[in-house]
Amino acid sequence: MLPALRVFRIVRVVRLLRATRGVRLVRVITSVNRGMRALSSSMNRRGFGYVVTLTLIITLVGSAGMYAFEKDNSDGGGLNNYGTALWWTAMIITTMGSEYWPQTPEGRVLCFLLSLYAFAVFGYVTAAIATFFVGRDAENDEAEIAGAKSIAALHEEIAALRADIQALSRQK
Repeated sequence: MLPALRVFRIVRVVRLLRATRGVRLVRVITSVNRGMRALSSSMNRRGFGYVVTLTLIITLVGSAGMYAFEKDNSDGGGLNNYGTALWWTAMIITTMGSEYWPQTPEGRVLCFLLSLYAFAVFGYVTAAIATFFVGRDAENDEAEIAGAKSIAALHEEIAALRADIQALSRQK
């Protein structure tokens, strides 16, 4: 009878293992939550919401402009409705490109302006994310801050030059 009851020990161990996995999952979720909160506050300080709103407005207005300029395109491959124009503009804003390219001069100019805006926005997003990570490194005492070694080397060089200048001034 006792060997048959040992099976319940295995059940207890399996439950314990499941409970520890649950604790690990909670730890991962809380650390991700903390990281997302820090990223959110960093983005809010840099006006990220304003940029997202402005990008949405530019996408909608750019779509309307592209539809107005390209709807009567004679080659049949134009932007025949606003939905297609919105899709095309979203692809240009995300720098994915499209199989269609504007045929009218106005459409080409608008396409160029939308592309310039998209590159600027992606540069901004990249810079905002980079400053978030650099800021996280600056808060960590063990992390290497970009250029810290070269700055320390410059401080040592300046101290050595001061010592040389003082030694030369004493000799006179």
